Amino acid sequence: MGQIFQRTGDVFAAPLEDTTLLLNATTGRYHGLNPVAARIWELLIEPTDEDRLVATLVAEFEVTPDTCRAEVAAFLAGLRERGLLAVS
Repeated sequence: MGQIFQRTGDVFAAPLEDTTLLLNATTGRYHGLNPVAARIWELLIEPTDEDRLVATLVAEFEVTPDTCRAEVAAFLAGLRERGLLAVS
């Protein structure tokens, strides 16, 4: 079984035009998300794995599974590095 990902509890999100802004309350840092990244963030409200994220995004956007998997993995790694994502 793969890793399970979920948002950390100290992050607040707010839409702003074509961007979603995240505020990490612990660090005080802001992060901007494009619409696809914002959709991933939305999906992370519930614990989920990478396979489920990729399947959902491939169904919703015009992207190949391989490209999607690579982009999702990179995005999740970035969220982890910034303390915005919990992994179990």
